[in-house]
Amino acid sequence: MSKRAAALFAAWLLLPALASAQGSARFMTAGELHLRLSAPEPAAREAGRHYVLGVVDALALARDPRACLGAGVAATQLVEVVAAQLRARPDLHRFNAASVVREAIAVEFPCV
Repeated sequence: MSKRAAALFAAWLLLPALASAQGSARFMTAGELHLRLSAPEPAAREAGRHYVLGVVDALALARDPRACLGAGVAATQLVEVVAAQLRARPDLHRFNAASVVREAIAVEFPCV
């Protein structure tokens, strides 16, 4: 084994220890997403918009059986569905943002 390969292998072995030392991964909450989507700053709103669309892209890529989006669905419509749900349901703000996006989209665009 070359010195470079040995060094890479040693670094690979240390990754779990480094990850646990830094704590577990922290994901965006629905409350944080709500703050972004309703922020006065355009950059924050755009970040929230991109987050929603990224989750929707992941749902489409995974062929989620609960959400069926037709070709005519606009990105602004998807974002508004999620924003409306977050405004109406502050009880959801403590949950993972991606799961709330998924549920909002699945309810509004169910597969029949």
